[in-house]
Amino acid sequence: MEKKLKSIGICFLLIFVLFPYHKGFASSSAISTGDSTIDGRPVAWKNRDHWSTPDGWKVIPYYYEADQTSFGTGDRYKSRFNYMGVTAKGSSGIDPITSTQVPWAGANDKGLGLVQVAGHSLTSSFAQENGFPISQDLEKGMTGGYLNHLILSRAEHIDEVEQILRDTNEGGGFNQSSARNTSTIISVFDRWGNAATFEIDGDSFTRDNVTKEYAQNANGDFADKHDDDKDIENPYDGDYSGFDWRTNFSKVDWQKPNGFPYFVDNQKTEVINNEVVNNGNTPDGIHDWEYSSSAVMRHTRAGIRMDDPFKKDYRYFIQKNVGSHALGTKYDIESLSKNIGDLPSQNKSTGYHLNRFVSTFGVVLTGSKIDDPYDGKLTTMWVALGEPTVSIFVPLFPYAGKPPIELNDMYQKINEKRKQVYHYTNDEACGYSCGRNEIHEIDIQALTGGKYYGEGGIQEYTFGIENWAFDQYDSFIEDLRNGDRDHETLKAEMAAWQKDIIKTMKTHYINETTP
Repeated sequence: MEKKLKSIGICFLLIFVLFPYHKGFASSSAISTGDSTIDGRPVAWKNRDHWSTPDGWKVIPYYYEADQTSFGTGDRYKSRFNYMGVTAKGSSGIDPITSTQVPWAGANDKGLGLVQVAGHSLTSSFAQENGFPISQDLEKGMTGGYLNHLILSRAEHIDEVEQILRDTNEGGGFNQSSARNTSTIISVFDRWGNAATFEIDGDSFTRDNVTKEYAQNANGDFADKHDDDKDIENPYDGDYSGFDWRTNFSKVDWQKPNGFPYFVDNQKTEVINNEVVNNGNTPDGIHDWEYSSSAVMRHTRAGIRMDDPFKKDYRYFIQKNVGSHALGTKYDIESLSKNIGDLPSQNKSTGYHLNRFVSTFGVVLTGSKIDDPYDGKLTTMWVALGEPTVSIFVPLFPYAGKPPIELNDMYQKINEKRKQVYHYTNDEACGYSCGRNEIHEIDIQALTGGKYYGEGGIQEYTFGIENWAFDQYDSFIEDLRNGDRDHETLKAEMAAWQKDIIKTMKTHYINETTP
């Protein structure tokens, strides 16, 4: 794609949206451009929390093949790209209007990667409770999950994401709707080195270009302002730089024509005795009208790790040996995906941590470098098909096609490990605190052997398996990058490699051994 002109008129949009807001949808996410990583490849991370459907923990990867179908009169792109998505069996993975399988995170074969979190402060119910009109079409509008599917199957540049959002603000011809049925926040990267975060309700959205590394100020607050970039000139391809993160509330300072403010924070927000407390006049971007103490705590913890002075790579988001700053100089392993805070000698509740007793999967997307060959086809999806603390992240290439059959029951194998750290008898979730979610405390002895991350217990062999896979992957991706394969050969080698790696990883995981 040629470099775009810096003008409003040529803004295109990429949209990625998850399901409409429900009390069962939370999550944390982060994104880093290649300029802020070690090897120049962008990285996006997501941890999903879900407890509103009984089988939402039965997570699987799936492959979608483009079929040139259209969702309605406003569909300018049609289904044109294949993608790899992460979904779940049962109702939570199916769009209720179209019966289409929908993704919660994923990447397509053109190098577009996306992750998502629910937007609690963008819901129609939230707006109405605070005196503003409903913006979603709650009956006929496209759901966030279906919108995710549209983005991955239609967009290759983040400006096309924006265009899709513009085209669907008034329904886009979908199902005779007047607007979307969405309240979500997505972060997206593309193969040209660009990254942005979109905050989306039913009939409007904001665009927050990733152009800086957000850091704590002298008072320890993440108080930098996030402006809406959708109607101003965007950076040229490759000029994006930095990192950003989200939990479950909007951070972009923008007001809808009806007066509804996306960004409502005008105070410093703290959590005291598990309650959100606002005071002073220091905007910190984490006040969503006192809606969620968990979201505030998780936002701060994600920010601290993103603010760690080490440059990031995909391993950092999963688990990596580094000279730690975020957890103090005593420790040497950093992680977003598996973090449950400092590890005491006794059991601890994980309700307010990045990885929680309601977490159902983790995903880390590694994009292509700007000068990589194959037009984005080296993009990789590392996925843990269960709660990340006890899972292994396995590598998948969206371009390689259908995922190996070894992953069809991986969620069951991970659930067996989860039972060693969370004690429950009912596998089905029946809410936030019943069934598999009834016990909120994790068994530290079983998880780490009473030591630190990766030093004992379940994590000793899971970290060992992943470290072996990291070495295998780094060698393979370097060979691919320096090679000169035709696309069919590339696809075949990717498919064979990932099948062998995943088979080995799964075998060791079941046997509790390390390659």
